Amino acid sequence: MAESSYFPTSNQYIKYQILVTENSTSVANNTSSVTVKVIAWRTNQGYSTYGSGTCYCNINGTSYSQGINSSQYIEYNSDTVLFSQTVTIPHNADGSKS
Repeated sequence: MAESSYFPTSNQYIKYQILVTENSTSVANNTSSVTVKVIAWRTNQGYSTYGSGTCYCNINGTSYSQGINSSQYIEYNSDTVLFSQTVTIPHNADGSKS
């Protein structure tokens, strides 16, 4: 699994991170199946954030979006999943991909 650094938001107490997990690789098709997640959490205890909105994520040049609903509470150290998408990514001709 690959993890990004922590990113700030407009609320100083809410951070988010992007996680990428490789599920499988096809040598025959020169592709990999990966799951991309965006997680968020609060850095201060005793508060929660919830509401509605949309999380956008660009994966390998394609834009994806996922709705956020009021049941997704962002709380202290909650690692609340705001976005999750599994995609098949083509590799370069030499089999590499970054």
